[in-house]
Amino acid sequence: MKYTIHISLITSLLLLAPCSMLLAQTKVTPQQQQQVVEKIDKATAAMKTMQCNFTQTKKMKLLKKEMVSQGKMAFKGPNRLRWQYTSPYDYTFILNGDKVFIRTSKTSQNIDANRNKMFRQIADIILKSITGGNLKSATDFTLQIWKTGNTYSARLYPKKKEMKQLYNVIEIFFNPQLTMVTSVKMEEKTGDITIVKLTDTKINAPVNETLFSAK
Repeated sequence: MKYTIHISLITSLLLLAPCSMLLAQTKVTPQQQQQVVEKIDKATAAMKTMQCNFTQTKKMKLLKKEMVSQGKMAFKGPNRLRWQYTSPYDYTFILNGDKVFIRTSKTSQNIDANRNKMFRQIADIILKSITGGNLKSATDFTLQIWKTGNTYSARLYPKKKEMKQLYNVIEIFFNPQLTMVTSVKMEEKTGDITIVKLTDTKINAPVNETLFSAK
């Protein structure tokens, strides 16, 4: 039961809205897709750290009201991530290798992600979606690259049974230079959509190691 609760919370972590829906979306050719993936992969390989603010909007199918929250994110390669909500509640998710730390204003918990397959996969999706590092996961996703104006997005359709039970599609949006993720959108199997927008992004700036500590 505790993992079910955690998965529900983590599912709402990472999803960013599409840019302008007024512009026509065009699916790129296979050759263009390969070029885009290679450029993003090169930028991802050069990314050692990433820091930003985020605004998350949760759109629930059964509710008309949207839930909006804000926070800060810090990434340090290869596998350290801090996702901290600061408003309207205090909630921090930390991934440090195989360890996951979850903290609220009242409780804290340490989890070994390797001991729960679903939790490990979700943690990987969060980490790789932020950095754009999952575009070559051919065994995990079917990939489509789309272009809207001068902005590219990658649509990832899950292949594995566990992920297909949670998500219909994960869409990652990039800046025009294809050097960083600007947003990620996850459409859940329930029809709910989580939208998160990354702002004030800093690449390869120093990050304090204590941000990824359980203390």
